[in-house]
This record gives sequence, C-alpha cells and structure tokens, in this order.
Amino acid sequence: MATKSLREYLDEYGEGHRHFGTRLTHMFGIPMIVASLPIFPFNPLLGGGLFVGGWILQFIGHYVFEKNDPKFFGDPVNLLIGVVWAAKEWVEIGRASCRERV
Repeated sequence: MATKSLREYLDEYGEGHRHFGTRLTHMFGIPMIVASLPIFPFNPLLGGGLFVGGWILQFIGHYVFEKNDPKFFGDPVNLLIGVVWAAKEWVEIGRASCRERV
C-alpha cells in the first residue's frame, strides 16, 4: 500500500481549496475546531459553540464557495492535514507581514 508524503497531502488539499472564500472560512474554522477540543471539558457551551461554528464555516467554504465535498470524506487523514494546512497559511501571512515591516 503506497502512502502519500505530507507534501503530496498538502498539495492535494490545496487543490481542493482554491477559492478565496473557502480558504478564508477554513483559516478561521479549523482553528476554532482545534481550540474547542481542550475548552469543551471546562466550558461545554463555549467549546461546543466553537466546534459547531467552526464546522459551519468549513461547510460554507465547501458548498457555497468551492462547490465540492470536504477532502476528509475521501480520506480521513485530511482531518489532520487541514490543521497543518491552516497553520501553514497563518505562518505565511505572519511572514509576509514581517517582511512588509522590514
């Protein structure tokens, strides 16, 4: 069984997230979902709200902007790849912001 490299997963993930609206909804939705996980046991209302709100943003991105299914429907590994992708996008924005100041 052949496995994909992280680069291959990220490239494939990026291909399914080309529309600006999808990228934007994922850049906020994914961190909301991740943040909800440790918050939920201590504050179920806040954790649940972040979790549900994050998923709503994800599905808006796919069905309103991109017009495709989420990548994890075909391969659950993409649930983790999405987290890496969002982190990479935020780092790139941070780097660009730092370059503008120099």
